[in-house]
Amino acid sequence: MPHKVCIQPCLGINTPESTVGRQASYLAHEILLGPEKSDLGCSPALYAGVQEDIDFVLNDFVIAVESCEQCCANKLVAQRGGRVHATIRVDDVLADGDIAPAQLPLHHLALDHPAVRLVAEKIVQTARHLLNGHQEG
Repeated sequence: MPHKVCIQPCLGINTPESTVGRQASYLAHEILLGPEKSDLGCSPALYAGVQEDIDFVLNDFVIAVESCEQCCANKLVAQRGGRVHATIRVDDVLADGDIAPAQLPLHHLALDHPAVRLVAEKIVQTARHLLNGHQEG
């Protein structure tokens, strides 16, 4: 059983949801979970075949953080032979928290922004669930 999770965010740049997803992934990895329990996936590196990122999706539990219906993070992980163990849809998490994406900035949100914190907390909750032996599929 893996001892770490790979947080693999969507790399979209055209929506507030993608900005929230990237910032939340960073917050979850660096501050809330820590590098001893998580790896932060990099879509361009994974696409380019960088071995470290391939190792993340082959050896860790993988949480795809998707920002649109295209589900590119899921597709990219599968292309590299990995398995996504859980998918978090940023739009669903924001809707559950009554946060309207249209009211969010497109290019940057601080790590302490409520939308970023909400999605990061969902990532952490999912990571802990996986690390405690509950695979979501």
